[in-house]
Amino acid sequence: MERCVVALTSSSVNEEAYSEIKAQLDANSVCPKLIIFFSELDMLWFFSARLKENYPDATVIGSSTYVNYSCEGYSHSGACVMAINDGVEVSAGLLFDIDRHPAMYKVHIQEALSKLSSYENTCCLEFMTAFGKGEELVLDTFEEVLEGTGIKVAGSSSGAAADCTDTFVALNGDIFKNTCAFVFIHNLNGKVGIFRENMFKPTSHKLVATYADCEERIVFEYNERPAAVVLAEALGISVSELSEVLYIHPMGRIAGNEIYITEAEKIYEDGSISYFSRIYNQTKILLLEVDDVRRVWKETENRVLENIKQPSFTISVNCLARSKYFENQGCFGEFVNALRSYGKFIGVSGYGEQMDFIHLNQSMVLLVFE
Repeated sequence: MERCVVALTSSSVNEEAYSEIKAQLDANSVCPKLIIFFSELDMLWFFSARLKENYPDATVIGSSTYVNYSCEGYSHSGACVMAINDGVEVSAGLLFDIDRHPAMYKVHIQEALSKLSSYENTCCLEFMTAFGKGEELVLDTFEEVLEGTGIKVAGSSSGAAADCTDTFVALNGDIFKNTCAFVFIHNLNGKVGIFRENMFKPTSHKLVATYADCEERIVFEYNERPAAVVLAEALGISVSELSEVLYIHPMGRIAGNEIYITEAEKIYEDGSISYFSRIYNQTKILLLEVDDVRRVWKETENRVLENIKQPSFTISVNCLARSKYFENQGCFGEFVNALRSYGKFIGVSGYGEQMDFIHLNQSMVLLVFE
């Protein structure tokens, strides 16, 4: 029996889609300890229930996604499933009310931790619903509980088709809104590596957020002037044209030697700009532009394989905006093929990425298991 099996369907018909997935899993005689799955929004409830019903001994965790992609291919419709049969120890839980009070449920993290035999070579994979601006609150909660354990958190804000305003996560047969579903994965066969890919490079424009409402994720001023005016001048365009180009010119928050990406959401009439992750007052910012993505993919591959010599399986978290950009450039299939170096893999595309207790946008995060 293989350690990990991946299945994909492009069908949007619930029964048909699940039958295709089940046939692929049964052909490999799976007996999973952990199932990770992603699907189009309307299919999530069905897959969550059926996967738990058919594999009751497995922890089943999933998320809605903009696009399914895996070592078996990719599709906007249907679902993809990863079944991990051995070599892992897992423990899962939920955080509720993530837009306001996820810290009230930190006992759920503590309870899941208590079921692990070791913290070594262990990560926390999480999926949380989008649009509630709660990602930073959730990450603060994880950081408080996991301090001193050496366990890192990585995951995704869930995704959906571009016109959707709701997303969902799933755990053990049910689906949830305004919730974070998480699973601790202890790799019994080697290391766990967590890597971040940035496809942008700095421009010459350096800014400071001089007036920001971090909780609402709005920046009113850069360099003590209206945010939209400053960015439009930097790009040599009018404010009215700004919304058309900001997706390829996100903001890079400077933290030591690192650059963490924040994507613009909306430009307001007063010149303020809302974002998909927080920018704090007095944060130093770089205006970014697209780098050579194929070179970036290769550099990521070299970095991953230098640290994890023999990848067994990988979970990829790719920002929805990155997925759309690759589709518009006609290279999404090429991107998926570039991930084949990391063993069998499955991917989710959502409205944000999380790594090392930091909420990001327009990035890719890889969880690679030796």
